[in-house]
Amino acid sequence: MPADRHTTGRFLPLRPQWLHILLSLAAGPRHGYAIMNEVDEWTEGRVRLWPATLYNTLRQLLDERLIEEVDDPSEESGGPPRRPYALTPFGAEVLDAEARRMQALVDAVRSARAAGGGR
Repeated sequence: MPADRHTTGRFLPLRPQWLHILLSLAAGPRHGYAIMNEVDEWTEGRVRLWPATLYNTLRQLLDERLIEEVDDPSEESGGPPRRPYALTPFGAEVLDAEARRMQALVDAVRSARAAGGGR
């Protein structure tokens, strides 16, 4: 395993699908269908995670150890089996690093606009 495998910077900037999935999981564990619906809702349909894209991306995030599968409480209640996913501590670090990167970009735009008289 390369020495930099678990450094947050190697993932930045996050791919849009990765960002949306990690952001969804920041609120707590979710299964794929819930992630898909949540992203569709908060982006007002501008970002659609179709099943093939979603599950391929989840597999990539699992491989990078940014997310993990967790136990499904619905199995105990007799509900349909689902695979819920949760952020790992490292995944939360990567998401936080991306948020800081994006905030720095927003700050730079505001500073440039203020210096230029808002033109």
